[in-house]
Amino acid sequence: MIWFVTPKIFLTPAEQSGPYCAVHQTTNPDSIKAFLKDLYQQALAPALPRNAMRTLQWPAVPGRTYILSVGKAATQMVAAIQDRLPQSAAGLIVTRRGYVHSGFLPGNMQIIEASHPVPDDAGANAAQMALAAADMLGKDDLLLVLMSGGASALLPAPADGMSLAEKQQITRTLLLSGAPIHEMNIVRKHLSAIKGGRLAARAWPAATHMIAISDIPGDDIAMIGSGPTVADSSTCAEALSIIEKYAIALPASTKAKLANGFLETPKADDPKLQRATAEICARPAEMCAAAGLAVQKLGYEAMMLGDALEGDALTLGKEHALQALELKAKGRKVALISGGEATVAVRNPNGRGGRCTAYLLACALSLAGEADIYGFAADSDGIDGSEDNAGAFLWPGILQEMGGCDPARQFLESDNSYLAFQQANGLLMTGPSGTNVNDLRVLLIG
Repeated sequence: MIWFVTPKIFLTPAEQSGPYCAVHQTTNPDSIKAFLKDLYQQALAPALPRNAMRTLQWPAVPGRTYILSVGKAATQMVAAIQDRLPQSAAGLIVTRRGYVHSGFLPGNMQIIEASHPVPDDAGANAAQMALAAADMLGKDDLLLVLMSGGASALLPAPADGMSLAEKQQITRTLLLSGAPIHEMNIVRKHLSAIKGGRLAARAWPAATHMIAISDIPGDDIAMIGSGPTVADSSTCAEALSIIEKYAIALPASTKAKLANGFLETPKADDPKLQRATAEICARPAEMCAAAGLAVQKLGYEAMMLGDALEGDALTLGKEHALQALELKAKGRKVALISGGEATVAVRNPNGRGGRCTAYLLACALSLAGEADIYGFAADSDGIDGSEDNAGAFLWPGILQEMGGCDPARQFLESDNSYLAFQQANGLLMTGPSGTNVNDLRVLLIG
């Protein structure tokens, strides 16, 4: 049986520091890490495009089919359906640098590698190419969009009157603010010429169909890649409120266009969106369920904390540590499993870390070296933030490998969680996975 529970209370200050922070040795950490890495890879399997897209269909049209594949899984998504595309199909693939699938042959498609998470000129040029291609399509044609995580940054088209440099600075500020992804994407949609349904409007009267891998908590398809072919329900007023909430500097002219509604996105009743359809082929819930089945085969109860958890990564780490300690005290053999996308409010812009390593370091400090609790936290795309690791491992002796509790806490407070796990030889390294369904966190108790 898989149980679903809700995370609850915080650790007290005393539980987070001082004499509670003991350290314990553990045997064979390399074997433990290999075991946990295998568990991570088993959980990812349903979300890989070759599995998730095996039976998918899309509208058949008498005219041309143009492919636009954008995101960290862009080449893998095309590869998964390439043998079923019309022979004459052409298109554009835009992915993060270093993410082109090994051995992939693009056929009639051009590949552009661009920057993530802050957009660059290559991505901006790709966005203009996509808009130009949409303009050329007619009523008998299909724009088939394959969307995966990272697409918002990889396909930037600044709104009228904005420069790419201004868009880049806004993105940097949002990334450092700790804003959740849905707030970031509301802003992105309204400051874009391609997001929030605008690409579908440009392609009209052609049909558009989007197939997406969800990296959005709650699987709101209009938020995946900031929904370039999906009607947007958010408003300029909401975007302006988020901008003010995080004190983001905007050009005066852009702020005025938000205030007067000039930058409003196409809505569901827009005539140019009536031939736009979309579907999700892989979700975080499927990754979490696969992790649950894998731990059950090992004799654990699978306790699901949710597949769409958001909020502060450090708080989440402390909460999960407390739950693990309570379950261990009851003699339970349980795996705590969760997905979603936590956030980190960055205090040190020069720090090295990601939301998974920050979560796991907060968890490790709160567990204080407790025996018989192991786990990992990792981003399903293979990259935690802007570093080269997918995430990190947890075992009872890891604080000792970091130099002790005080050094570990200093790493956390200076936003250097990556360096803490690097010192402990506790980083989970995989390279690009070929999918992106948010983060996976697993704690094994008992």
